[in-house]
Amino acid sequence: MSWAEVVTAISTAVIAVVALAVGVAALAAIRHMSGLRKVLERVAQSLEQDARPVLQSVRSMVDDATGVVAAVRSEADGFIGASHDLRDRLERLVGRTEERLQDLDALVDVLQYEIEETALDVAAALRTTRRGTRVFRAMKRAFLRRGR
Repeated sequence: MSWAEVVTAISTAVIAVVALAVGVAALAAIRHMSGLRKVLERVAQSLEQDARPVLQSVRSMVDDATGVVAAVRSEADGFIGASHDLRDRLERLVGRTEERLQDLDALVDVLQYEIEETALDVAAALRTTRRGTRVFRAMKRAFLRRGR
C-alpha cells in the first residue's frame, strides 16, 4: 500500500470517528432536550394553574372597574342634568326679575311724577291760602277801623 492510500484510510477513519462523536453528541443533546421539554411542560402547567386564579382575579377587577366607571358616568350624567336644570331655572328667574324691576322702575317714575305734582299743588294751595289770609286780615282791619 502506498502512503496515499494509508493517509486516505487514516483520514477516512478519523472522519468516521468524528462523525460518530458528532452523532453521539447529537443523541445526548436530543435526550437532554427531551428532558428539558418535559421540565418546560411541567413549568407551563404550573404557570397555567397559577395563572388561572390571577387571570380570574384580573377579569373580576376589570368587571368591577367597568361597574365603577358606569356608576361614575351615571353620576356625572346626573350632575350634568341637574346643572342644566339649575341653569334653566336661573335663566327664567333672571328674566322674571328683570321684568319685575322694569315694572318697579315704571311705578317709581309714576310715583315720583305724582308726588312732584302733589307737592306743587300743595305749594300752590298754601300760597293761595296765605294770600286769602292776607286779604281777610286787610278786610278785617279795614272794617274794624270804620267801626271805631
